[in-house]
Amino acid sequence: MSVSIILAKNKKKEELRQHLLQQRESIPEPEFYGASADIIEELKERKEYQDAETIHCYVSMNKRREVETRVLIKEMIARGRDVVVPVTNFESGTLTHIRLDSYSDLKENKWGVMEPTQGEEVTPEAIDLVIVPMVGGDEQCNRIGYGEGFYDRFLKDVDCLKIGLLFDINIVEQLPTENFDIPLDKIITEKRILTPN
Repeated sequence: MSVSIILAKNKKKEELRQHLLQQRESIPEPEFYGASADIIEELKERKEYQDAETIHCYVSMNKRREVETRVLIKEMIARGRDVVVPVTNFESGTLTHIRLDSYSDLKENKWGVMEPTQGEEVTPEAIDLVIVPMVGGDEQCNRIGYGEGFYDRFLKDVDCLKIGLLFDINIVEQLPTENFDIPLDKIITEKRILTPN
């Protein structure tokens, strides 16, 4: 593939990402919280969630209007579930996975991401379910993130169920994909559950 084709494809993907982020930001606040709650309730009804012992879950950032997971994380901890959250290593472009014993162990880092200040590191092999943040997705469970590749690198190394949480407004028919993009096993929106054909 020529450099010009790669650059054109990357530009198209970035334009789509920005469009999807703008769509998400346009969701009125009551609808945002209502749809988030519906998505989380649907997740909790899934057998895969109920059976998972070790759950890796992103900590939602409201300023980015991600599907709200903070209440879910608090609930999982209160029920004694084994909760793992990511720590972003911006220098290496990787995620470290830390067991979260208390929600109060989370502090905002310099980029505005809530991350644990302490806790045991967990290997990807120990994780039963990954709850994945998304900017957009398609009907084949491909995802588009923020463009840094943190989750792409992580998801290729983890052999467990991967479920994305996304507002239905951010589902498109087909995303442009690269060979390093890792499709998810399911995407849950407030209106439907998508699985690859």
